[in-house]
Amino acid sequence: MLQNLAHKARRTTPYHLLAEAVEELHVRPILKARLPRGAERALANVELVLEMARAYAGRGIGDFARALWQRWEDGDAQTEGRPDAEADAVSIITIHSAKGLEWPIVIPINSTTLLWSDMSFLYRRRDDSVHFRVFDFPSLDYEAVGQEETEALRRERVRLWYVALTRARDLLLLPKQNERIGTDWLSLINLDINTLPLFDGARFRGLAPQPVSSSGNAQDVPTWEREAAAIAAAQRSISWHQPSRHEGSFVPIETPDEVFVGAEAILESLPAAAEKTMIQGGRERGLVLHKLMEEVLTGELADDVATLQARGSELLTQLGIDDAEDAATGPSSREMASVAQRTLELPEIAELRPKLLPEFRVYAAAVVDQTASLTAGIADAVVIEAGRVEAVIDWKSDVNPTAADIEMYRGQVRDYLKATGAGLGLIVFLTSGRVQRVQSAD
Repeated sequence: MLQNLAHKARRTTPYHLLAEAVEELHVRPILKARLPRGAERALANVELVLEMARAYAGRGIGDFARALWQRWEDGDAQTEGRPDAEADAVSIITIHSAKGLEWPIVIPINSTTLLWSDMSFLYRRRDDSVHFRVFDFPSLDYEAVGQEETEALRRERVRLWYVALTRARDLLLLPKQNERIGTDWLSLINLDINTLPLFDGARFRGLAPQPVSSSGNAQDVPTWEREAAAIAAAQRSISWHQPSRHEGSFVPIETPDEVFVGAEAILESLPAAAEKTMIQGGRERGLVLHKLMEEVLTGELADDVATLQARGSELLTQLGIDDAEDAATGPSSREMASVAQRTLELPEIAELRPKLLPEFRVYAAAVVDQTASLTAGIADAVVIEAGRVEAVIDWKSDVNPTAADIEMYRGQVRDYLKATGAGLGLIVFLTSGRVQRVQSAD
């Protein structure tokens, strides 16, 4: 399950990814089983995390995870999730945490608690001075600073009372205390409780259930079938096509002289290499090769081996990967620089190179019957002439692609050809130097 979720991490929002994880891992049933008497709060916290993930739709699950971890490290407080009203739950929450929230009924409690303040050590911000008592002897201005501090605390506590009394949407219940002290929290403000009407619980018993009149269902089978057919005919569905770039395997694979045999013999082939090579494939190697090809085509990078190798080494460092001397043990900037230069010298690429535009965004839509087919992707390179796309080039860094891989790549290029209206597609296998043509009519 985790592997399946990990594969979706780069193309799914954090909210949908976590929501699917909660369902697949049966988080809610497990919480209900562990907490049979009070799972509502735990379930509300699950929903709270999902809602927090919505803000990271554009940044991804990685940023969301780092943000949560940073809040944990910093010790930031987080208000717990609120159980659904249908759960008949009572929320007990501090006034500070209630800011910005609202409930149908609010009952301020502990209003007779004694006010307490620590005046043993005082700080005055306006002159950056501290004041305290030593052996019961106050420092200079201690009394004045103490009065200022007391007044500031009083104003802050009055503001807290304002928050507490304005959280109720429908009903605010103020407990009438028979026994009080003169320096309790309720003494800060005058609520004039004695003039307020007493709470009458009879008003909230609800109305007696009213009988609902119903008529029999006169719909017959032919009518139901006719209406069902009309609904089905009005339905519309969306089919997404997002040609992707899955680059090779993650394990070392030996590249034989004849990479494509049997069903793959239709590929255009170049002379086989003089000797066999061992190359460590992988996603990181593909990323660097694609970036090298992009920067050469944009003119940001020269196409000599030394420059390509230096840039490849820099990109590996940015990915946090060691630059291997031997390509069989890991990504090697020297091997990738050689591959990139050799690709640029392929006859098909050398001919089109002056016209190649890298990293071309492709969007298209078509409606067939009741299905809207939407295509969105980024072509590695295209040839544009007279304002239209004539050819699409797709770089593939696979070390030893299988027949299934090749057919998948052909389908990706066909999607690009259909979306752009181009007549020719080229699948360029960077490692082996093979080029396969895909026609729009294929």
